[in-house]
Amino acid sequence: MTTTLAREETQAPSMPTGLHQLKKILSIRAVQIILVEIVVIAFFFAMSPEGAFLNAANVRGMLLTASQVLLLAIGQAILMSAGKIDISQGAVLILASVASGQVMVALQGSMSPAATLIVGLAVALLIGAVLGAAIGILVGVVGINSLVATLGMLSIATGVAQVATGGVNIFGMPGELSDWFGSVRFGAIPLPVILSLAVIGVIWAVYRLTPWGTHTLATGSNALAARRVGIKTVRNTIGIFIVSSTLAGLAGYIDLARYSTTNISGHLNDSMAAIAAALIGGTALTGGRISFLGAIVGALLAILLQSGLVIINLSPFYQTIAVGAMLLIAVSLDNANRERPGSS
Repeated sequence: MTTTLAREETQAPSMPTGLHQLKKILSIRAVQIILVEIVVIAFFFAMSPEGAFLNAANVRGMLLTASQVLLLAIGQAILMSAGKIDISQGAVLILASVASGQVMVALQGSMSPAATLIVGLAVALLIGAVLGAAIGILVGVVGINSLVATLGMLSIATGVAQVATGGVNIFGMPGELSDWFGSVRFGAIPLPVILSLAVIGVIWAVYRLTPWGTHTLATGSNALAARRVGIKTVRNTIGIFIVSSTLAGLAGYIDLARYSTTNISGHLNDSMAAIAAALIGGTALTGGRISFLGAIVGALLAILLQSGLVIINLSPFYQTIAVGAMLLIAVSLDNANRERPGSS
C-alpha cells in the first residue's frame, strides 16, 4: 500500500492530449517562422500608407520575387545538407541572364518568338550548369573549400558579365518573354511562381525518394564514412553544385522575364538571403540535415522584410541590414540546434 502511494506521488500528471499536440506543432521550425511572418505582415500592413503592403500590386511583386529567391534558397539548402555553401549564386544569376538576354536579342527576327524564348531558357540553364560543374570540380576533385571556390566564382562571373555588357544593362528583350511568361497569371498567382514551385516539387521528390538525397545527407554528416560505404562523394558534390547553379540560371531567366532587361549591378546579396533562408528554416550549416519547407518559409520571411522596409519608405540600405541580421540569427539558431537529429 505504501509502495503504491509513493509511486502515485512521484508520477507527474500527464499533459492533456490537445495541449501536447499543440506544443509539438509549435516546436516545428517552419510553424515558428510562419507565426513570425504573420506578425511581420501585420506590422508592415499597419505601418504602410493605407495598408499598401497588402495591396494587389505589392503582393504580386513579392510573389514574383519569391519565384527567384525560392530557387536560390532550395539550391543553397541542398548544398548545405552536404556540408557545402555557395556565395556565388547571385553572380551566376547575373551572368546567366546576360548570356540569355544577348542570345535572345540577337535571334529576334531570325527565329520564331517561341523558339527564341526556348533557346534563351536553354542558354540560361546551360550557363548555370557549366558554372556549377566548374565549382563542383574545384571543390570535389581539386579539394578547394566551397567558400573559397564560390568566392572566386563570384568575382569571375561578375567580371565576365560586366565585360560582356560593357557595364551597361541589356535592353530590347522579345516582347513575348513578358507577354507569354513574365506577366502571365493564373488567378492571382504569376506563372513564374508556379514554375518555380513545380521545379522545387520535382527536386524534393527526387531528393526524398531516391538515393541521391540519402547520399547527400550522408556526405554532409561524415564524408569519410560515406566514401567508405561506397558513396561516390565526388560525383555527388559535382552534381549538387550543378543543381544549385542551374536553379540560379533559371532565376536569371525569370529576372529577364520580369523586367525585360538585365540587372548586372544587383543580386550580389541574393546568396546571403538564400543562406539565411535555408538556415532559419532548419537546414544545418554543417551538413546532415535539410528542411525544404523550412527553406521555403525562410525565403518568404526574407522577402516580407525586404518588401516591407521599402513600402514604409526606409532606405534600401536597411534591406542589407535586415539580411545580415537574418543571417546572424540563422547561424545562432543553427548552433543552438546542431545536435538535433533528422531532416524534413
